[in-house]
Amino acid sequence: MSKRIKTITAGRLVSAVCYTVAGPRDGEQERSCKREMSSAGQDSINLRRSWQKLEMTLAANFGGQDLHVVHTYDDAHIPIHKDAALKQYRKMLKLLRGARKMAGQKTRYIYVTEQLSSEGGRLHHHMVLNGTGRDVEVLRSLWPYGQVEVERLDVWEGYEALARYLTKEPREVGKCRVGERTWTPSIGLLKPKTETETVKDNVTITLPPGAFVLSRKADNNGWGEYLYLKYLLPEKRGDKKGKRPPAKRKPA
Repeated sequence: MSKRIKTITAGRLVSAVCYTVAGPRDGEQERSCKREMSSAGQDSINLRRSWQKLEMTLAANFGGQDLHVVHTYDDAHIPIHKDAALKQYRKMLKLLRGARKMAGQKTRYIYVTEQLSSEGGRLHHHMVLNGTGRDVEVLRSLWPYGQVEVERLDVWEGYEALARYLTKEPREVGKCRVGERTWTPSIGLLKPKTETETVKDNVTITLPPGAFVLSRKADNNGWGEYLYLKYLLPEKRGDKKGKRPPAKRKPA
């Protein structure tokens, strides 16, 4: 009897699952039960929804030194429709890239444009942006159309909450399709790394020292089992930005 371990690593965020796989000598009932656990394990880690893909993309490219930015419009500058707002926002992004290029700085971002009826139907933009140090002044100088709200990413809360929040509009208005991307990334963002290996039956997922468990799922039907963990790796030595030790760890 053997198991399979699949791991998706995105920056400090890791999703890993270990599940029993059926063998050639297994009987019909044993094979069926092991396939049940195998299927459940794979489903736990598959990135089927837009927010799940966004969560891992955020984690692969942004950390505690980076920013969540909200651009709004005042009454004098409300666009006539969403396409006009997108055109205006892309113009601002072009100016931002130009300003950073002149300063020798890179620009990485993911943005979402919303017009939720629950928020008054007012167009606004959310952007996750890599931080450089002088971001607030530059961002506000490039956006004379309304307010610019800036906050640091809270990686200790995990990326899931932010990813769900940034993809909420299609779900609320009933236009969300499974796997559909509802957000716009900049060119060249890093992709999560996926690894799969077959291991012996007595092997399972081992947490690295200092890792903080964000979620855990497990099941055992007598013939097979699976264990799914999503966890945050400890910061690299010397990286103090965004550091906030957890008050209590969840059991693995």
